[in-house]
Amino acid sequence: MILQDLLPGLTVVGLLLALLMLRIPIAFALAGAGIAGLAWARPWRAVEYLLSTFAYGATANFAYIVLPLFLFMGQMAFSAGLSRHAFEAGQKWLGRFPGGLAAATVFGCAAFSTICGSSVATASTMARVALPEMLRHGYMPRLAAGCIAAGGTLGVLIPPSGILVVYSIVTEVSLVKLFLAAFVPGVLTAIVYILGIYVWVKLQPELAPTLKDMPIPTFGEKLAALGRTWELLVLFAAVMGTIYLGIATPTEAAAMGAFFSLVAVLRRPDRVKNVLTGLRETGTATCSIFALVIGAGLFSLGLSTTQFPAKLAALVSDLQWSQTATIVVVLIPYMVLGCFVDGLSMILITMPIVYPIVTQIGFDGVLFGLLVTKMVEIGAITPPVGLNAFVVKSMAPEIPLSEIFKGCIPFVLMELMIVALMLAFPAISLFLITD
Repeated sequence: MILQDLLPGLTVVGLLLALLMLRIPIAFALAGAGIAGLAWARPWRAVEYLLSTFAYGATANFAYIVLPLFLFMGQMAFSAGLSRHAFEAGQKWLGRFPGGLAAATVFGCAAFSTICGSSVATASTMARVALPEMLRHGYMPRLAAGCIAAGGTLGVLIPPSGILVVYSIVTEVSLVKLFLAAFVPGVLTAIVYILGIYVWVKLQPELAPTLKDMPIPTFGEKLAALGRTWELLVLFAAVMGTIYLGIATPTEAAAMGAFFSLVAVLRRPDRVKNVLTGLRETGTATCSIFALVIGAGLFSLGLSTTQFPAKLAALVSDLQWSQTATIVVVLIPYMVLGCFVDGLSMILITMPIVYPIVTQIGFDGVLFGLLVTKMVEIGAITPPVGLNAFVVKSMAPEIPLSEIFKGCIPFVLMELMIVALMLAFPAISLFLITD
């Protein structure tokens, strides 16, 4: 009887998986499965009318303005070379410690993530800046590539995060609360990475030679290196500072961030070329995301007409598992999916199915969003198809992919430890948003 109740919804989900296996673009696969679900439950004329207006209705949402603004800000920050200043500051302060350049890379990734909400963009940017430097100083490719791939994942957790923006839109969880809650886990992740690198190099000194030939920077030089990151600090204050202090909404803050990042680019050579490239890349990425949003909206509608999410949520509730056990079971597939599907697509595909379960068991929507983001991070560096590993590989074709994945494994273990801490101690994430 239970299977019979779930059969229409399972058929829609099965159709989606079949279309994905046929290599149909994700947006079209979502839309196709959703339309099939709608046609199952409604007359075709009603479906036809819905399709004539749905694309506009799904995207004509003022909240979506933050997406192109944050994307443009990240593009301009990359063109302005702000990531290099962050890495150089980390190099001055951490360079002479065991694994110091790798730790500096993580610091640079964390700093750049405060103005770039993309994991891929953070990884590719830092690969250009930090990888040649580490290899030149004799770092083993395993550590050099692994810390960049893992450090890039900070781009989807430390606000502003594109994944958290999409999660907020899909689930209607407050974006301000998500950004507030994400900051501490994001910083904690960077600290754990840096400490993990230190321990790893202590256990295997051959991974990173001691840089005795590197001159010891004076305190003044360290401060000067930090001073050169002032544009990052201005952007962070303009975006996250105004959100945290309640001065601006996320949309207003994104507009300020886009403006200040544009000013930073206009101060550099090739300003016209960089601005035009940034506009083109932002437009392309925005169109791709909107196509996913439309497809995911149709999939959600089609699935809802079969009552699959509600019935599945009721079924899970009847199992009477503990809240933590249920969330762990829900999160595990994200680690697998993350190996094959990008984070935004994963959120849009799965939320119509899993978020009703989260609501049904009374789990906090903000904490769940952060946990899903962490699982997306893990998937991005997990074999066999961790996206960030391939990004680093494209930047350094001479490094075997197997070495990159070997360098990612310690960071996967660190990430799992942080997820366990967030589940065991929710206050790590939620204490900033307690009323």
